[in-house]
Amino acid sequence: MTSRSMVAMPGGNRPWIPGPNPRPVATHMPWRLPKRHSRGFIIMVSVLVVLGVAGFLIVLPLLTESQGARAAAWSGLLALIPVTIVTAIIWWIDSWEPEPRWLMAAMFLWGGGVAVAISAWLNTAWTESFYLATGNAAKASVWGSIVSAPLVEEAAKGLGVVFVFIAFKKYVNGPLDGICYGAMSGLGFAFTENILYFTRYYDVLSDVAVARFSSPLLHPLCTAVIGMFLGFAVYMSSRWWALPLLIPGFLIAASIHFMHNGWATIAAYGDGSMAFNYLAVQIPSYIAAAILIAWFRHDESLIIRDRLLEYQRAGWFAPHEVEMLGSLAGRKQARAWAASRGPLAKDAMSRFQHEATHLALNRQRAALRTISIPQAQRDEAETLATIGQARAIFMAGAR
Repeated sequence: MTSRSMVAMPGGNRPWIPGPNPRPVATHMPWRLPKRHSRGFIIMVSVLVVLGVAGFLIVLPLLTESQGARAAAWSGLLALIPVTIVTAIIWWIDSWEPEPRWLMAAMFLWGGGVAVAISAWLNTAWTESFYLATGNAAKASVWGSIVSAPLVEEAAKGLGVVFVFIAFKKYVNGPLDGICYGAMSGLGFAFTENILYFTRYYDVLSDVAVARFSSPLLHPLCTAVIGMFLGFAVYMSSRWWALPLLIPGFLIAASIHFMHNGWATIAAYGDGSMAFNYLAVQIPSYIAAAILIAWFRHDESLIIRDRLLEYQRAGWFAPHEVEMLGSLAGRKQARAWAASRGPLAKDAMSRFQHEATHLALNRQRAALRTISIPQAQRDEAETLATIGQARAIFMAGAR
């Protein structure tokens, strides 16, 4: 009876046409978050990577001409030791608002490839010009080490930071970001330069390695100063302030480099000690850098917390979420909790924290009038939508 009546109905065994759904069905997979980076970002980072690799290939003959490819490879492995340590320091500095890792890697390649290639060419040209003008090979060598190298190398390394400042404005939110980008460029330069020294003096490799590893932060520190001053331009009414701010940044970086190379040259000729270099130049520079970084990190944490409190009052965040986002320990604990719920939840929590930080810094830039209000509001709407989607993913099934 029931079977016959169902068949007799129009449409076969479908008893009725469903009524329209008053709520539109989402056309995207709810567990797939929007892409973090645009196509333009990927293209520009790819350009930086290609330039860095091309620069490294240009200087590769310099690395292999003394002892061959095998020695250069072993020297490269040895040179990775300070790279690992310094990278961990930079990652810690960047822990509040981590910069895109691919962009940081591109800056490392810029320093290790493009900056080294530019410096090798210009330093050689300046040194040869000085020798031709004076006929004194010793003085030409000293000129190249003390005068030419600090000016040329800091300009070449800093050029990469300027490129990031112009092409990736969204990812430079203050001096702390500039410090990280500059430090990565300087670290790449130090990596390639160490390989060059190791292969050139391969017979006394252990002594050279000790000497080179005694100043692992020199190149990262100098270029970080340039990045720091560029980052100050974010707080100005116009980013054109970057031009005058580059001057003191470059001069301070070149001066630190000049004093280090100067005392190293004096010590090499047996007229002085490197101890004075550490006591008078490096250690004070590191202490000053540590104080500034601690200040910038504290200031950034206050900005994030205060701006997110405004969104909490508007109902976009729960109090416990703002408390979690305002503490690095709280963020770590939240990621661990999300990881226990699976990889999708873990990724969603990381994205939630990243987007919330971006939301706070975007509002800060709008408050400082460094971006227009309409632009900030468009960015805000996109970020809040992603935050809501990420929250839904890691909270799915939570009781």
